[in-house]
Amino acid sequence: MTSNEGAQRSITGDPKRDEMITALREIIRDRGDEAWNVAWQKKITPWDSGDVQPPLKDLVASPLGKTIIDDIFCADEATHTTPRALVPGCGKGYDAAFLASLGLKTWGIDLSPLAIEAASSWVATVPEFNKEDSTLAKNVSYHALDFFKFEVPSEKFSLIYDYTFFCAIPPELREPWGARMSEILRPGGYLIMLVYPIDGPRTGGPPYSLTVELVEEMLTKSDKNAWEKVMDEVPLSHSEGHHGRERMVVWKRLNSSAKL
Repeated sequence: MTSNEGAQRSITGDPKRDEMITALREIIRDRGDEAWNVAWQKKITPWDSGDVQPPLKDLVASPLGKTIIDDIFCADEATHTTPRALVPGCGKGYDAAFLASLGLKTWGIDLSPLAIEAASSWVATVPEFNKEDSTLAKNVSYHALDFFKFEVPSEKFSLIYDYTFFCAIPPELREPWGARMSEILRPGGYLIMLVYPIDGPRTGGPPYSLTVELVEEMLTKSDKNAWEKVMDEVPLSHSEGHHGRERMVVWKRLNSSAKL
């Protein structure tokens, strides 16, 4: 398969998004570490749907989602800390703001300073985050940080949400991604992942085609007893072009001595 064929199969049939993905890959090929900032500068952001993904909203509203949030708050209440959430590769920050609205002290991080500028500008337009007496503004913050290198808060994170971050990183960083998740998510915390795109055996990226099995392999490589899968379902609602190409999966971080 040629790289152009891979690009065409990686999208949802939207010609404009197809062109953006092709342009993004060219930027990554040519600009290296500067690529994501260049993409934001040129407004080549095919991952930006303008809102929180429907499967995350549905999960939080479901009985399982409510149990997860209650479990997080109960555990952190025992240590007298406000639970922290992390959204790596946060882009314009929709997901981080959504998690912050649940009462979680949420960091949205991105390698691109321009993405962080866009997120900060966007959240400033959301009325709920700009009332004088609002606690929501205190719950969300955006930071230009490298996921693999930033200094982790001492209390670690209670929830991490990954959507279009794992599928964007080079394959050689997948195993370090799994090790980093084990490092920064506290025992008892949850990794929520919208596994996307599930496009079968195609080449090319980003976005790279994923499987749930691949993600789980990377998570458990450093410690196979550290994770318990508590959900793996096809979402009932989707963004346009996502139908049949995603799964919502939740893992709970265990003590490494625990057995699955």
